[in-house]
Amino acid sequence: MIKITMTKAQGIAQQIKKANGDKLSLRRKEISHSVPCVGNRKAGTKPVDVSNLREIISIDPVKRTCRAESGVTFSQLVKETLKYNLIPLCVSELKDITIGGAVSGTSIESMSYKYGGFHDTCFEYEIVTGKGEIIRCTPENTPELFEAIHSSFGTLGIITQLAFHLIPAKPYVRMEYIHFNSFEAFSREIYDHYQSQDIDFMDGIIHSSRDLILCLGTFVDNAPYIHTYTKNIFYKSTIKRKEDYIPVYDYFFRYDSDCHWITRNYGLENPLLRSLLGPFLLGSDKLILWAERLPFLMRRQKPDVVVDVFIPLRNAAAFYEWYLETFNYFPLWIVPYASKKFYPWMNPDHVSGLPNTLFIDFAIYGFKQPRNHINYYKILEEKVQELQGFKALITHNYYKEDDFWSIYNRQVYRESKKRLDPQNIFNDLYIKLHQR
Repeated sequence: MIKITMTKAQGIAQQIKKANGDKLSLRRKEISHSVPCVGNRKAGTKPVDVSNLREIISIDPVKRTCRAESGVTFSQLVKETLKYNLIPLCVSELKDITIGGAVSGTSIESMSYKYGGFHDTCFEYEIVTGKGEIIRCTPENTPELFEAIHSSFGTLGIITQLAFHLIPAKPYVRMEYIHFNSFEAFSREIYDHYQSQDIDFMDGIIHSSRDLILCLGTFVDNAPYIHTYTKNIFYKSTIKRKEDYIPVYDYFFRYDSDCHWITRNYGLENPLLRSLLGPFLLGSDKLILWAERLPFLMRRQKPDVVVDVFIPLRNAAAFYEWYLETFNYFPLWIVPYASKKFYPWMNPDHVSGLPNTLFIDFAIYGFKQPRNHINYYKILEEKVQELQGFKALITHNYYKEDDFWSIYNRQVYRESKKRLDPQNIFNDLYIKLHQR
């Protein structure tokens, strides 16, 4: 008797077929890093169990490639690839972000000025469609579908496996912190490094309108001293230090313990509290878990602004001036992002005339909205649209439908939807991501 072993993808496909066209949502083991929104659209849906997609299938140190399941976290992945002195070309800055989530959404970091987003480093996806089919997408055999999966937020199918490239790494990252007192000089330095590609890592922390710090990192074999940021707060160190040495694993997750300074809104930057409660509260996974378990701690009449907006370099100065007048909130995380190309899901009219694909990610984390009539998420959307930019969609969204599809490519999305999820069991992109 021959025993037939069902693959994980086949098991997921069976769950989809048994749903008989009902709306579906995913049941993961990992915590979602999407910002909780009013009117969770998972209510009333049938769960598809994808919690076992946590295996690193293979690492090829010669070809410098990796194949892994979509539920693998970046922390798990980096620990394994470092055994071969290799790393992914883009590592999300929070430990428990999954590689599948990094593709479904938008995941960039300080190597993105050189390599783009994590999706730009992938060369194959295994997907279970809304019809219960299992397909493999590559840029060669299914270019339209391959491109459509990125930033589709799970509305086209379930990513079960990914294959992606790796690069060599060294044990430490030497950091250099360069101070500027104007955005003009700060952005000019960014563009110079973008052109020369002369460093390994680049991001920035703007502490005030007159204190802009560019954080430049280079791989090194040895370090005269090291710092880690599991209890200490990384962004504060950039004010005090001119250089630093950080073990490479700790460098990648330097923002994780305070979840990009959002902890300060809840008094968790106090050293005594961090020492006493650190094992229970510090780390993006724990903070998000408590937010889900005790939502009243996070609930406000107007939600805090936690969002990334991507502005073309040529319009970045104009956005920054508007930001100072409208928000004037710091620190502001800055990540240069070379998107490699204008992706098919971008509406070509929206990006028409842009000279290159270099964007600046302005990451606004924890801005408390004043008690006035202004919806700061909404005015951000309007300004970003005006400046030919894009707003990360994992947070609160208020676009009118026509405005949304003037930024994103409705035709490309609909064609992909017709091929992968014709019954719309994973929901429509606009409907899924917007407030009720």
